[in-house]
Amino acid sequence: MALHVLQWHITHECNLRCAHCYQEDYQHRMPDQQIDEALRKYLRFLTERGLAGQINLTGGEPMAHPSFWPLARRIREEGLRLGVLTNGTLIGESEAARLRALGPVFVQVSLDGTRETHDRIRGEGAFDRAMRGIDCLKRAGVHVLVSFTAQKGNFRDFKPLSKVCRRHRVDKLWWDRVVTDDPGLYLSTGEFREICETAAKRRRRYRRLNGTSMVNCGRALQFLSTGRTCRYRCGAGGDLLIFLADGSVMPCRRLPFVIGNIADGELSEIIGNSEIMRTLANLRVPQECVRCPHSSRCRGGARCVTYAQTGKLGVKDVNCWI
Repeated sequence: MALHVLQWHITHECNLRCAHCYQEDYQHRMPDQQIDEALRKYLRFLTERGLAGQINLTGGEPMAHPSFWPLARRIREEGLRLGVLTNGTLIGESEAARLRALGPVFVQVSLDGTRETHDRIRGEGAFDRAMRGIDCLKRAGVHVLVSFTAQKGNFRDFKPLSKVCRRHRVDKLWWDRVVTDDPGLYLSTGEFREICETAAKRRRRYRRLNGTSMVNCGRALQFLSTGRTCRYRCGAGGDLLIFLADGSVMPCRRLPFVIGNIADGELSEIIGNSEIMRTLANLRVPQECVRCPHSSRCRGGARCVTYAQTGKLGVKDVNCWI
């Protein structure tokens, strides 16, 4: 059974103010009645299409929502996989134990570098609080991911951050490029290639006996430095969907397209009536890429990164160096 992923921003409230955040407000919190409606509609959508489901709860900071715990419990009771995307600062021993009891696929904590860099981006003290959360999760036996958002001011922190993650027994460190309204934060192609090569070296260094590695290089174009066959393909318009705290439905949080609101009707109707969903689902390999041996899987790279910088869909990734 194919897996469909819902990234559910249950609240826009957050206890941090990150410099690169694409959130425009910090006010909306999805009310309980709408949460119930949204979950029921998502379950019907999965049943109609014969799909297995995974819900990744996020925000804002998802644990700031008063209904985070009952919603997470209900997701598991409905037989869905659960992921949590958090800044880690609200997790102590008791929260880690409660998360472990829910059996999540993962809890992902965002880190944007070592202490000085992370605190510059997210606020003083944020790094130590996030690391405390990671340590609590690991002691509780939770599978912990660290997400690193690469931008102009932090991409060279990836190597020292990987050492920190190794010391704290993080299960996986993965990374992707920033999407933001600030053009000064975008990596040049040379800088992107540099971090790709750094990450590939760290991946080899931290390879486990079973062939896996703590460092993951599975996002768009990162295979160019690992020598592996491309496995990445953008899920927008296909096996990915986004709910925002105000009920908005999007194909991807990093693409600025709202296709409707959860109150508008059933999800199949909202998707079926959306021109942008049809466009995304039918995008062809960019003309510049058709002769590339990786084109059938890569399909042009990261649509969100390229659209943010060019305003165009279906064109070659702005950072591809082939």
